[in-house]
Amino acid sequence: MDRIIITGASDGLARQLALKCLENNIKVVALCRRKPDYECDFIKTDLSKETSIKESCDEIKNRFKKFDALINCAGVISLQKVDEITYDELNNLIAVNSVAPIFLTSQLMNLIKENHADIINVGSTCGTKAGYEEQLAYTTSKWAIRGTSYNLQVELKKYNSRVIQLNVGGMNTKFHTKYNGKEIEHPEEWMDPKDIADIMLYTLNLPKNIEVSEITINRKNVVQ
Repeated sequence: MDRIIITGASDGLARQLALKCLENNIKVVALCRRKPDYECDFIKTDLSKETSIKESCDEIKNRFKKFDALINCAGVISLQKVDEITYDELNNLIAVNSVAPIFLTSQLMNLIKENHADIINVGSTCGTKAGYEEQLAYTTSKWAIRGTSYNLQVELKKYNSRVIQLNVGGMNTKFHTKYNGKEIEHPEEWMDPKDIADIMLYTLNLPKNIEVSEITINRKNVVQ
């Protein structure tokens, strides 16, 4: 691989994947609102805005036509009681977690086909089950991205591009803290995003005749 595009690459799992790529001499195009704290090609992008996504895709088409993978990793969470869901938070959640990956992929589809580029859609383990209380909107958005991957596998079955759905359990990141301001309890019990990034890069480096269609990674709390 020579270059990959990563959304949300200034923080969390996406940042760790970007750092792993740079360690392996793979160029990174970071699509996020805040400039990452490492050297990369940064395109300021607000994934909740149609115009921002379009402008970013236009820049990619002009400057970075050749790329090997698109990683839809950006995401936000919502923790609201089912009878207290607000329209604005629901709208932003679905826009970032569900609409943005579909629209971004659609805008870049011709280049994806031309480059035989792979796609990784990062979901959550809650998108494989009923989810949790106070996470109706979030769980729904993660079921949506999983369905997106399934359909893209159909759309790209005649092309040399692979679509990988990654369902990840709880990681030791600032994902929840950015939402509620609270540090996660017992961070040592949560998965290290560096390990997940290793799995992602390994999967992308597999021979093209191997398509890992879906990966589900749960955190395992060992009882001492």
